[in-house]
Amino acid sequence: MTTGMKKKRQKLVAVQVATASGDAGVPAIVPVEGGSIEELLAAWRVVQIQPLGPPTAEDGKEGHYFALLLLEELAAEESEGRLGFGAT
Repeated sequence: MTTGMKKKRQKLVAVQVATASGDAGVPAIVPVEGGSIEELLAAWRVVQIQPLGPPTAEDGKEGHYFALLLLEELAAEESEGRLGFGAT
């Protein structure tokens, strides 16, 4: 029995996540390899997030941790401004 559904592509992205609300305008989730989380979420949705250790602090600054995001490509009809986890 064939369902006719196309398998969606997935990818892993390393990100740095701030654990406390920081400066206004500074994103809480930043891809390690550059770019912005907004750019990623325009074409991909978050399937899973996996922390890579406990939060740390640098020089008295707010805590942060590194994580891996498992992303899945959005179908064309799903990519119109939606975040991968249902918020708009």
